[in-house]
Amino acid sequence: MSIAADSGLEHIIEAANPLLGTSRFLTLRLPESWDLAAGVSGPEVNASHMRGDVRWVANGDFWYVVYHTRHGWAMELHGSARPLNGRQDRPPGAEDATVAGHAAQVTWHTRRRGLPWRRHEVTFMTVTFECPQSERRISLEFSGWCPQEGFRQMLYALEGTRCH
Repeated sequence: MSIAADSGLEHIIEAANPLLGTSRFLTLRLPESWDLAAGVSGPEVNASHMRGDVRWVANGDFWYVVYHTRHGWAMELHGSARPLNGRQDRPPGAEDATVAGHAAQVTWHTRRRGLPWRRHEVTFMTVTFECPQSERRISLEFSGWCPQEGFRQMLYALEGTRCH
């Protein structure tokens, strides 16, 4: 697992393998004052491919936590990369967005989490887009108790994410 910070706002998300070398998921752009920490598990890479001089994760997942210390906000981040399958169905009720110069769809839902006697509503924001240059479909799911303002800040910052 590797997190490399660039200029405080960009984080290179990649996984290292002693046989295959380093494979990159993406360079994640976060809003100012937000940071990134390791999540519940290390990245999992099932397949990768070379495009130009970068080895990209073609099929894999990663988990991190994004947080804003001053406001006390935090969200879990689960990201996935999958090979393009030639079709992208638009989820019902999806919002339009732009991520890394690509058209993206944003869906929202809530789910109850916690122990049976202390369950609470958790917000989920899923951002999905296709990158023809790296031949992948990328999904970023943010979840947590963060207020809507925090989710919107994250969505706005994702425009500067790099995936190819």
